[in-house]
Amino acid sequence: MNPLIMGFLALLPECPYFYEFLPDPVDVPDNEGEYLSVKWEEPVIPWDTIHLQMESNKAFAVYVPPDSFFTELLLHRGAPAACPVKKGLLCLPLAGAALPNSRATVWNLSAGICRDTAYLPAPKSGKSFVRTENGEWVLGEAGNVNSGSALTLDSIISIYGGIPLYISEVAPCPEEGIPEWFEITNRTNIAFPLNGISDCKAKTPLKSADSIKGKSSVLITKQGADLAEFLQTDEISIYQISISALKNTNDTLRLCYNGLKLDSVMWGKAVGRPVKCPSTERISPGFVPKISNNQTKVMELSERVLERSKKKAMLRIRINSQAKLELRLIDRGGVGFLKKTFSQASNSWIEIPEWRGCQNGPCFIHLQGDGVDETVAFIVRP
Repeated sequence: MNPLIMGFLALLPECPYFYEFLPDPVDVPDNEGEYLSVKWEEPVIPWDTIHLQMESNKAFAVYVPPDSFFTELLLHRGAPAACPVKKGLLCLPLAGAALPNSRATVWNLSAGICRDTAYLPAPKSGKSFVRTENGEWVLGEAGNVNSGSALTLDSIISIYGGIPLYISEVAPCPEEGIPEWFEITNRTNIAFPLNGISDCKAKTPLKSADSIKGKSSVLITKQGADLAEFLQTDEISIYQISISALKNTNDTLRLCYNGLKLDSVMWGKAVGRPVKCPSTERISPGFVPKISNNQTKVMELSERVLERSKKKAMLRIRINSQAKLELRLIDRGGVGFLKKTFSQASNSWIEIPEWRGCQNGPCFIHLQGDGVDETVAFIVRP
């Protein structure tokens, strides 16, 4: 297992996570051979039940003895003899409806404070799904999964209780002679490593053994010495990477950690956030929690912080694709409560009034279909 990933999982080693799915095996009847696998790192667990749910189907619970030495759960459909003999493995029957073998699915997992979500594309016969290092689920050889777990958005949420880093301030057009910069803040009480931080465009992310302390901030810029000379202070640390130039009137700045998108912020007339130059812009927390396979994002989000007390507050999206796409609203607990289908591109903003069905805190919009698999998130406040 990657040492850095091991370090992250060590913070909450008892959290279970999805490991492998085999929806469509070969050479067995349709009601046999399917399985899904869940793993965790620490055999001593503070929970005793894993709750699993496929889309809007009824969730089902699996009991795991808390004083046992299990670190893997295999739910297998077939004869008991089909379960492998393996130390630390709890093998149980997979009951209920069969796993869909011709369409994409979404699975949610919870155990105590731990959460995980798997967005599975359409399966292929004889192939299982395994999670890559950037969090995407891809087809692999059944039973021949990666030797280690991947650091994903879901595991970051499980470890830190939320997205740890966000863009808290940006200077796309500072005063003459001052380099462009942006500030990132650690919203948790736990230090977060800086190694691998980038603007999602830099060919070489930040290489550093330092960390952002809990409830602290650092500045990211292309010209560290120039910014330090201007600020004349050591109260906030400055780190230099080759960030792309920011456009003054309209642009999008993203924050990545080893290729995983943690946050993004947009400005310009199109999103109702014009920038006055020279100036800096303070940003409310918001994040884009899933990487798309597309080079350009299909879905745009106009608002990333919505307050219930404001009656006119409205969530608007814009979809830049001609494909038939399915949109879902998913609350912070991973429960989907809205499903809509769009079949053509729209140059105008589409209102989503159902956002008020979200719980306070982060809420997710997931867009999927025809090569598109994107998730953005917004914050709901009282």
